[in-house]
Amino acid sequence: MAPWGVPTEDAVYVERLTVRPVWWAVAIAVALLGAGELAAGFRWQIGLIALVAALAPTLTVLAVLSRLTIRVDGVGIHAGGRTMTYDEMESVEALDAKRTKEQAGPAADPAAFLVFRGYVGESVVVRPLDPRPVPYWLVSSRQPQQVVAAVERAARAAFSAR
Repeated sequence: MAPWGVPTEDAVYVERLTVRPVWWAVAIAVALLGAGELAAGFRWQIGLIALVAALAPTLTVLAVLSRLTIRVDGVGIHAGGRTMTYDEMESVEALDAKRTKEQAGPAADPAAFLVFRGYVGESVVVRPLDPRPVPYWLVSSRQPQQVVAAVERAARAAFSAR
């Protein structure tokens, strides 16, 4: 099923990197405990204000973190508000959790375009033909092999249609 608000007419692959439900539960529980601590000893109206004050930013942050979508279509790969077309792309490689951690940390290039979520272990590295403006894209994905396969399939289709 496609994520809400993401066009899928010509999409080969679409992935939405949502925060896992267990982390929603943990964050909401912490917010509720914090609200309870703030409201202890006050009237229920103050407790309600503390509850809203604790839950509103928590839910906002979780919702914003769950908005990231990766899309592969006939044009290229779309992530983080940018698009890399197949004409600009040199290679695409799936990285396991260990290599993702290294590529996002000690081996990271400051000029790289990172679409990285710490709660997603694996990623895809997309290298452009011209590494001068941006040496690579590091895009988090729960299914990096599927992203690579989708890019290869869509690129073949795009180049054979010419």
